[in-house]
Amino acid sequence: MSSHSTAHDLQFFRSFLARPWKIASPIPSGRKLATRIAEQIDPESGGFVVELGPGTGAVTRAICERVAEQDLIAIENDGGFVALLRAHFPKARIVQGDAFAFADVLGEEARGLRSIVSGLPVVGQSFELRQRFLESAMRALRPGKPFVQFSYSARPPFPRVDGVAVKRAAIVWQNIPPMHIWVYRRALTTEA
Repeated sequence: MSSHSTAHDLQFFRSFLARPWKIASPIPSGRKLATRIAEQIDPESGGFVVELGPGTGAVTRAICERVAEQDLIAIENDGGFVALLRAHFPKARIVQGDAFAFADVLGEEARGLRSIVSGLPVVGQSFELRQRFLESAMRALRPGKPFVQFSYSARPPFPRVDGVAVKRAAIVWQNIPPMHIWVYRRALTTEA
């Protein structure tokens, strides 16, 4: 492990200790997990990919290996992480703000997205907040495009929403603790 990586891990851990209810894990996502998450993203160009709660950028790095960096918008609340992300991903748009309110933060840009990736700690949130968050994500995405949520939960982290399908895309056992990758999509409707 490089000293560069160790410094990021330490910053991540300090932020977790300061606000554990805002950061889902005391350690950043592992490389295998980040790669498996990025594999769920629509690789076709056109439209932005939005990452919610990127932390120090472990998943961001994997996303930028799959899509053009300038096609990425990342929303992070922690000012230290925002500065770090801006330094490491200068072509991406890094926005400081509440990722749970990403549609308000992005305004008109929160439409026609090709993918959303969320590492936010949703399981501990209220039923109503999780439902609103999922519905907001579905409205922001182009039809059939993925909303990827990774979570420690072995059960889907969002309540059922009519017309939205969910599947567990992967379980990454090498992550400590193991992480589940959930993909939500609004069903494509066909006109008769």
